[in-house]
Amino acid sequence: MVEAQSSTADRPRPRRSSLERVHRLLSSFSYEHTQLSLSELSRRAGLPLSTTHRMVTEMLELGMLERDEDDLLCIGVDVWKFGLLTPKSYGIQRVALPFMQDLYATTGLPVHLGIPEDDQITIVESLRPRGSGPERPYIGQREPMHVVAVGMAMLAFSDPNFQERYLAALEGDRSADAPETIRRELAQTRATGFAVSQRKTAPKIAIGAPVLDRVGLPMGAISLVVPQGTATPPYGHLIRSTARAVQRTAWEQGMG
Repeated sequence: MVEAQSSTADRPRPRRSSLERVHRLLSSFSYEHTQLSLSELSRRAGLPLSTTHRMVTEMLELGMLERDEDDLLCIGVDVWKFGLLTPKSYGIQRVALPFMQDLYATTGLPVHLGIPEDDQITIVESLRPRGSGPERPYIGQREPMHVVAVGMAMLAFSDPNFQERYLAALEGDRSADAPETIRRELAQTRATGFAVSQRKTAPKIAIGAPVLDRVGLPMGAISLVVPQGTATPPYGHLIRSTARAVQRTAWEQGMG
């Protein structure tokens, strides 16, 4: 007799760990959703209301969540303090910020700092005029590397095997530029020391330069967003010089 096989639906689902549920709750907040009711948080996290209530109660006690004046839930100050201690972002952000401030004071143009996160970049610092346009990123924003100037600057100086894997992954992405186009841009970036891109900032132009470690791999990149029609080489040399100054200082302080 053939033993009946249980269907997938009959199999017990793996139990989520408490840590995973905390992560789901915190990940439910975003720049567009900084305050949530308990029911909204439950829905966005995909957790039962009873579970959400129990965990939120404890997270409020621990300072991981807070309530605002409207009694809505928001991220607690303790979580923010933990984030500031992230070595990958805090170290380079601390070193780069004075140079970024000088660049911003000189040009009056938006200046951004990004770090690599697998095949994406994360913005960890941003200086820009009040009321900047839609190209303005927020701190914590993530983008594919080939979409933004800081990402192209880092991708151009990444390990060649990583570059090939990244470009190969774009073959099936109809929304992306052809890998051949990106490959040519990467070669130009390596030749000049800075990347030029309008994919995220059009009609404005973003110019990015990498901050490299001692073996020549990117720790991050700085970009400047200039108006349409601006001659890019002078700004390219300026952003490249700024990135190299950050790089020298980072090395002097034992980074990279």
